[in-house]
Amino acid sequence: MSLSTKNKRVKSDSQALLKPIAFAFFFLYLLLSLSHFFLLSEDFKWTLIALSSLTMIVSFVLMRKADHISADRQSFWILILLAFGTINSVLHLWLSQLPEQTTNIFLVIIASGIVFSNRAHWAFLIVLNWLGWIVVNLAVDMPMMMHFFFALFMGTMLSWFAHLARRTLVSKQAELLRERDIAVAHEQEAIAANEAKSAFLANMSHEIRTPMNGIIGMIEIISRTNLNDDQKQFIATAKRSADSLLFVINDILDFSKIEAGELRLENVEFEITQFMIDLVQEQKVLADSKGLKLDLVTNNTKQLNVVGDPYRMKQVFNNLLSNAVKFTDRGGVTIKYDVVSIDDTLRFSTEIHDTGIGICDSAIPSLFDSFSQADTSTTRKFGGTGLGLAITKQLCELMGGDIAIESTLGKGSIFKFTIPLKPAEQTEPGDPDEHPEALQPLMNLSVLLVEDNDINQEVMLAILENMGVNVGVANDGLEAIDILEASDSAHYDLIFMDCQMPNLDGYETTRRIRAGHTGEALRQIPIVALTANAMDSEKQKCFDAGMNDYLTKPIDIESLKNTLALYQRN
Repeated sequence: MSLSTKNKRVKSDSQALLKPIAFAFFFLYLLLSLSHFFLLSEDFKWTLIALSSLTMIVSFVLMRKADHISADRQSFWILILLAFGTINSVLHLWLSQLPEQTTNIFLVIIASGIVFSNRAHWAFLIVLNWLGWIVVNLAVDMPMMMHFFFALFMGTMLSWFAHLARRTLVSKQAELLRERDIAVAHEQEAIAANEAKSAFLANMSHEIRTPMNGIIGMIEIISRTNLNDDQKQFIATAKRSADSLLFVINDILDFSKIEAGELRLENVEFEITQFMIDLVQEQKVLADSKGLKLDLVTNNTKQLNVVGDPYRMKQVFNNLLSNAVKFTDRGGVTIKYDVVSIDDTLRFSTEIHDTGIGICDSAIPSLFDSFSQADTSTTRKFGGTGLGLAITKQLCELMGGDIAIESTLGKGSIFKFTIPLKPAEQTEPGDPDEHPEALQPLMNLSVLLVEDNDINQEVMLAILENMGVNVGVANDGLEAIDILEASDSAHYDLIFMDCQMPNLDGYETTRRIRAGHTGEALRQIPIVALTANAMDSEKQKCFDAGMNDYLTKPIDIESLKNTLALYQRN
């Protein structure tokens, strides 16, 4: 906080004092005026009444005007009021020659110590009071003058202590205010830093995922062509490498999202038994390539629908299972899981047993720390960012669960984690919405692809046309608006909308469509975001713009199929 700011704080403190001080002086001199009228009979009676009344009137005016006087001026008017009280008291003492009038001087002296933290103001009033008393002492022969000298001295000392206390109080208040301002500034800096971090992550997500979409998409397209065995092996290797790179990218982005408080959990319904079977099946290729046995063991064999975040659960499971396979050279990996009902909650518990290299006791406490691995040789031999287990632990805790490890060096490890789930509402069997395989062929579907990136256009066109989808292409939002305005209202069933485009981005394009710029018939057309920004805030931004759904790049083929099937039904 600057010096000027501090002075303003102190001045505003004086602003709060002017009104009560003026009121106190008004009340005091009102009583003095009345007492002089009824108790005094000397010649100076009306003079003293006039002096008291004048001070009373000045005090009343300042009391009424206090709220309209600036903070810079209020401290000055407090000084004037107290100086006026000093002069009034000295004149009372001089004219009346009554020692008891010294009391008025005491009151002003003590008031100055209580009111002013400014040393110059306090010293001015003290000197003014003492000069007044000295003048009276020299001009008037009053009994007990030395007695009142001592009393005046003691009053000054009391004023000094009050003044020091006031200065200390004001200093403490200023320090507290300064600390508060610093805390607020730090908080604002932290908010700005988080916003900058989020913006950086969003940009990095877009810049990395956009070319990754082209790489993975083209690999997927090539894999569906006629290839010989060697070519299939090459493509499979390229696919695994691309997936590994994407895995690392996702780890870094997810860690950053957690640190920035950007990660949001979903609550969707899914079937846990098939969920586990699919997860193990995804890891079976890598296990088979190493000659490892991969077993899934459970007492839960019936269909069980639950509510939770399957994507984050899959992330936790894949991190642990891929680690188990990666660090195991012989033997195998066993996955044990169970679902137990506790009150209104389901407890999903999993144990992953491996016969791998194990972990030494000294490394276990830091195993879930960021950028930590058992030792540097592990990183060199097996790779990894050191973020997988840290993210796994944080995801478990975000979902309300926990994670633990038991390990013996050279013999293997057991990772245990528990996640609470909610039971899903029961649905009648045979509900057609639960069987997407019964849907009509996708060749009946027409979509408009709004995408400015040539490679991503090529990838999406190839994937969609391979599925039998009729595709129109717009290079940006303005072109999309023109195409929709010129087309038959029923020509397109769905729009895939890239978000970051030149001329007119996907958000504004969507808002214009929803506003009826392309005709009333197209206001409700389904719009699915295609974005390389994987931040959770981006998803909400898309929904706020009026989009119906959200797909991240690189595009997952199965997710794309499910999306097409969903909106084909509508």
